[in-house]
Amino acid sequence: MLKVIRKSYFRRDMFLTVFIQKKNFLTNEYQCTDAWNKQISSPLLNRINLTDFYNTLDQQVSSKGVISALDVDIFANAVKDPVYLEELKDLLLKLRLSAETGNMLESTHHATIRHFIEFERIEELIAILKDPLNFGLFLDDYTANILLDKLITSSKYEQAATVASLVMLQEEYNNDITCALCQYACYKYIIGYIKSEPTEAINEKKKTEEIKIRIKYLRNPYFDDHFDIKDLYIASGKTLAWISQQNNNNLNNNLQLIGWLTYRKNDKLVALCNNLFENKSSIIYPEVIELLKRDCNTVEEQFKISLENCISMLSNVKLSEVSLEESLKTLIENAINKIQNQDILEQQKSFKLWEEIREEKLEEQTKRLDRARRLQLIQEKEAEMKESEQKLWFFENEDSFDLEIEEKEKLTEESAARNETTKNTDDNYIPPEILPKRK
Repeated sequence: MLKVIRKSYFRRDMFLTVFIQKKNFLTNEYQCTDAWNKQISSPLLNRINLTDFYNTLDQQVSSKGVISALDVDIFANAVKDPVYLEELKDLLLKLRLSAETGNMLESTHHATIRHFIEFERIEELIAILKDPLNFGLFLDDYTANILLDKLITSSKYEQAATVASLVMLQEEYNNDITCALCQYACYKYIIGYIKSEPTEAINEKKKTEEIKIRIKYLRNPYFDDHFDIKDLYIASGKTLAWISQQNNNNLNNNLQLIGWLTYRKNDKLVALCNNLFENKSSIIYPEVIELLKRDCNTVEEQFKISLENCISMLSNVKLSEVSLEESLKTLIENAINKIQNQDILEQQKSFKLWEEIREEKLEEQTKRLDRARRLQLIQEKEAEMKESEQKLWFFENEDSFDLEIEEKEKLTEESAARNETTKNTDDNYIPPEILPKRK
């Protein structure tokens, strides 16, 4: 009987654990699935045969080197099967290499990101987002929230921290839900970070042939401390610090401490510790002190002293009775309760607006192509009429035609004579004799 009870409790705990891990922060309504499906099911997009459409665009780029941002947007929104995601990537790359890249529509970004999330191609999506130079794809607040919520729910904190760092690079902190999710993702990645051990040096190194390349000049080394950050751990610290300094409260101050610590900005870390120590209403989370102690054992000696001073000051600050993770979850829930309805309305408005813009631009493009086609037909007709006129009035204008022929023959003969002179000069060229220097 006791074993049965224990098994039942064990199963209950397992059920609760799984339930908590699978629970999303965002509600199903936030994704506006119905409104989105209605937008991508418009008559315009339903008429598109994606295979034929892609082949047409590909041939157009190959022959004329031209691609339209509107055509790429129509393709991106018309995708309903994951087999076309590779073609979509190819079109984004071609658009990025053309002069039309500046006309890329907002709906193209949103649709592409939604499709990659829907078809579970998250790793590929993150790789595209990390390469804006070649693909030019950027997150908006809504796609960032949906993607972060999905990654956090799946406990993929490294990928979530990567997405949060991309949000930080865009420097747009207007959406409270985005900021809270980014803070949670970076915090979870930082506390679970395990520093990789350096590989053992190999005693016998293979001999490699030196290859010397002549270059015109050397660039001075430059590090902008923003886009040049490649270490995700440091980028997560900067993300946590920059987002947390937008609000001045106990939770954000604690997150700032973790951010400056991970970002390796000891001067800002010490300054913030002094402020918290002097402010009697400050509250410190035990997790922050634990992280300071953890880093104190791994940093260089010159930074170790400053970290020890920070630990000493923060030990005199009142400790929080609630865990930092629980406070972060509360922050996310408060942000969702505050602006979720507003975000849903904004998304629905955006979907309708994007559909109207697409139809307007398609009408403009159709008129422009018709105008160009009519102009081409007029030019071809003028050329035909000119040729017919020459045939009809040939005998009356025979003398003028003969003069034109003579002038063309004269120009041809002059050009041939110049080429012959140049060739003879090159053949008769004798290089100067180079004598040795006198001692």
